[in-house]
Amino acid sequence: MRIIYLDQPTYLPDNFVREMEKLGEFEVYYDRPDATTAALRLSKADIAIVEWTRLRELAFGKLQRLKHIALVMTGYDLVDIEAAGAAGISVSNCPTYSAQAVAEHVFALLLAVNRRIIRADRLVRQGESHVYGPFLAGELAGRTLGLIGTGRIGQAVARIARGFRMQVIGANRSGRAVPGVETADIHEVMRRSDVVSLHVPFHAKTKGMITSELLSLMKKTALFINTSRGGLVDEEALFALLRDGKIAGAGLDDLAQVTGNPLYKLDIVVFTPGTAWYTDTAREANMKELLDNIRGYISGMPRNIVNEEFLASKKPESE
Repeated sequence: MRIIYLDQPTYLPDNFVREMEKLGEFEVYYDRPDATTAALRLSKADIAIVEWTRLRELAFGKLQRLKHIALVMTGYDLVDIEAAGAAGISVSNCPTYSAQAVAEHVFALLLAVNRRIIRADRLVRQGESHVYGPFLAGELAGRTLGLIGTGRIGQAVARIARGFRMQVIGANRSGRAVPGVETADIHEVMRRSDVVSLHVPFHAKTKGMITSELLSLMKKTALFINTSRGGLVDEEALFALLRDGKIAGAGLDDLAQVTGNPLYKLDIVVFTPGTAWYTDTAREANMKELLDNIRGYISGMPRNIVNEEFLASKKPESE
């Protein structure tokens, strides 16, 4: 059994490496390979851990040896999961490790936007003190938080929101009830909420789901928070509505357009560079979940498979 870490680990503790070496030959690559190099590496592996490399155009059918791709993250948009499945290659993700970390980051962004923390910090560094006028903010208590997506992260956000004495409403694809969250459709969530927080996985069916039409339903005083992928949102529409004062502010942890995004011009937007998940607790939990996924696959009891419906037959080596 040959297992590779395909691309530049963000975090790779020694205990994880030792556990992987018990499962088979384990090789780590500390770069971000181009498509040709990635394909060559994958062709010589039984299991591949993937963190950064886009595998949307990969010819999975030519990878006769590869049986399983273990994604480090929750999102699985790096991989064409249908094509992988048709080639008999299962794909797992890590869906649980970062729920609390991301939920806390929602409120880091929310408070930074609502209380204009970035601007206030800048003024103090310039020698200002006791400046009140630009910083009048609304209190969160009694306001309505609207969740688009009420899975693990959305529910964690709801628990924190209740600590602020906010009312919580939420929309999900199935319309299922979630404890402590008033169920509403997505249009109602956008209309009623004082804060909209997005918690949806990014894939072909959700790309651009937060349309100009939906954004235009928001209150002029409302804030928009996104700790999911930027590609879920029509960023041009979001920019126009923020610029024109039709949405009061935004906190964004990811952008679809990284270079030259017009949103950078707006001081009512706070950005973070994809760090919503990154806490000491979450990264340890990430390694445990990743290890459990790989152990499960090898033992014939796979976990967190995201392309099961597409899988053709290709058995683990242990079988």
